[in-house]
Amino acid sequence: MVQMKQSAAGSADMGMMEDLQLAVSLHRLDDALTVLWANTAFYQMLGKKQEDFKESVVFSSCFSDFIKDYQTLYSLLCAADQHGQRQVKLRSSMRIAGADRMVEIAGTIRASEGEGQEILLCYTPMPKLLDEREQLLSTKQEMTDNFEWMMAANTGNVYISDMDTYELLYVNKKACDTLQASEAQLLGRKCYEAIQGLDAPCPFCTNAYLKKNETYNWEFYNSKLKRTFMIKNRMLDWFGHRSRIELSYDMYSEEYKLAKKDQEREAILKTIPAGMVRIDARDLDTILWHNGIFLDMIGYTQVQLEEELHFRCSKYVHLDDLPRISLVCAGLKNTGDNAVLEARAYTRSKEERIWTVTLCYISGEDSWDGIPSFYSIGLDITKERLQMEKLRHKAEKDTLTGVYNRETMKQQLQSYLIENPKTVNALIMVDTDNFKQINDTHGHITGDLVLSEMVAGMKRNVRKDDLVGRIGGDEFTIFFKNISSATTAMDKAEELLAMFQQLFSNEKKPIAVTCSMGIAMYPRDGESFQELYECADKALYQAKQRGKNGCCMYDDSLLQNQEYLQNSSLGAAIDSEQNYAESQDNLARYVFRILYHYEHLDEAVNLVLEIVGKQFDVSRSYIFENTRDGSHGFNTYEWCNEGISSEMKQLQNVNYKELGDYEALFQEDHIFYCRDIQSLSPTLVELFESQGIHSTLQCAFYDNGIFRGFIGFDECTGSRFWTREEVSSLSLISQILATFLKLNRMEAETPVKE
Repeated sequence: MVQMKQSAAGSADMGMMEDLQLAVSLHRLDDALTVLWANTAFYQMLGKKQEDFKESVVFSSCFSDFIKDYQTLYSLLCAADQHGQRQVKLRSSMRIAGADRMVEIAGTIRASEGEGQEILLCYTPMPKLLDEREQLLSTKQEMTDNFEWMMAANTGNVYISDMDTYELLYVNKKACDTLQASEAQLLGRKCYEAIQGLDAPCPFCTNAYLKKNETYNWEFYNSKLKRTFMIKNRMLDWFGHRSRIELSYDMYSEEYKLAKKDQEREAILKTIPAGMVRIDARDLDTILWHNGIFLDMIGYTQVQLEEELHFRCSKYVHLDDLPRISLVCAGLKNTGDNAVLEARAYTRSKEERIWTVTLCYISGEDSWDGIPSFYSIGLDITKERLQMEKLRHKAEKDTLTGVYNRETMKQQLQSYLIENPKTVNALIMVDTDNFKQINDTHGHITGDLVLSEMVAGMKRNVRKDDLVGRIGGDEFTIFFKNISSATTAMDKAEELLAMFQQLFSNEKKPIAVTCSMGIAMYPRDGESFQELYECADKALYQAKQRGKNGCCMYDDSLLQNQEYLQNSSLGAAIDSEQNYAESQDNLARYVFRILYHYEHLDEAVNLVLEIVGKQFDVSRSYIFENTRDGSHGFNTYEWCNEGISSEMKQLQNVNYKELGDYEALFQEDHIFYCRDIQSLSPTLVELFESQGIHSTLQCAFYDNGIFRGFIGFDECTGSRFWTREEVSSLSLISQILATFLKLNRMEAETPVKE
């Protein structure tokens, strides 16, 4: 701003003020408070140079961020001039040296030589701390005003009390209404007196539990008001008082009901032993909420979830599973249904886990906060899945050799043929020559070793995708997939023959191992497992007829005139085993092989009852199976010797209680042995005599302590002394039968999964 022309009278004054350290400016009292003159200190205060100012620059620009302060100054000067006042003083904010500062402005109104009045303004910057203090005080007052407004508008009761004197310092209108007293009647009174109606501090006072920046939540029944309150307490400084603020809602309020609802929800959620997560449906990634079990499942703390995973579920879910999950979620948005799926997740230690996850979609319209979300409940089933895999493997694989059992071999082969109907394949049946001799000479342990090594040799000589299975004690099948011709199958069989011959040739005590093989081709000889199996079995019989240690390709013309059902390799094996089974030591092993080998359990059980009955020369052998509670029994299997009548039809739904607690007849070893039935109760004597029984031996079987049935052997020709060896053998055979029956019943009750 250029220096204005001054009057002669005022030039001396201006000259005196030029060198002052105090900022001074002269103004015309007009709408713009036009600057007529200013000293050097004024320009320095503003952080400007004199030459920076032009006549066009108005004084209000010095208050650019504080236009209200400028308007206050102008109004004050005009009012003073109208009332004939000479002096004005005020505090104002200005932009000084690049910072907002408070200044004290003193103004002197004086007459000018021209028209109007002149104002001389002197500026005194206030100390910075004082400036800040005033700002803080102003801010604090504003915050206090806002706080009191919010408390007054709160729908619950608000009390502020001195923690040392218990005096009420503040109550809102709702609290006054609840206590049925005015603010003037409550302030200054003891909180325990005004609120609880007590003469001394409450024994349940929460002051001792309060900690800085923490909230204490509790619930209390006020006997004075006869209401239950949901209460929140917190420590605060109230104008220098160490105070407690209390927010409370009574049982009639909506807030109380919502809080109780939240408590109930939280209690329910805590009972669910699963990880729970709320995921933002807008990106299908952001975790909005979770429970503690979820953190345990992924192995992260709350801090680690935030800092390492950034609340992103894509950080721990297996990448290969994300597209499938996204597809399921997209479907749920349209259908509104729930979905259950399996997914893999990684823990913080990089361990892969398997979860079963239930997903539920909530739209933005139905969500409490307007955010569309997926609620997820997850269970870690890794252990169960591994156990199921072990059981599946156990059910599919032969225990000794680890290759497929008969049933799994059948399923695998049949599935392959359905999916690859136009391929050429070969099924080779392998039977170990004179294996009984190996067992008799070297023992069963060595025999098991031989079978294991034979399987290992077979697996080395087939391709990875070919199938190897054990279908009997020393019988195996090999399924060659997609081979070029029958010639190739024959070459493979001959390679196996040579391998078997050399298998134990280098031992200190060599063991001669040879095999006979039968080959059937798909689709030439059959289009199903059963057809191929029968053809390969016939070819195997042919190979044994030719002197063993060889292989034979199925040829229907070679077997047209032969009685296969009586002379097949399977029949021959059974015949040989019958001779083998004449020794009681081997009978149990033989029974097990029959039950394991036969495709239909009913046929196997009936055959076992016949063989055992004949072996021990009993009149009748049979099986009773009970109801689930063990109260009634049903005769489900029976074999009768020549001249002995069947009792199976008459022995259905037998009530054991009517017989005097039949289960009690079985001793601790689960054996009921009676040499002479006349020693029994009259009821049982009548029962057994009606069946022509003189002596009986029965072996009970149990499941989880429940009486499930028994296997019995009757003698109808006279009383009988059962030897210890007979009791032991029959007991063992009974347990084997019971085991297979149990497995068969479990399979029948298990629903088939798609």
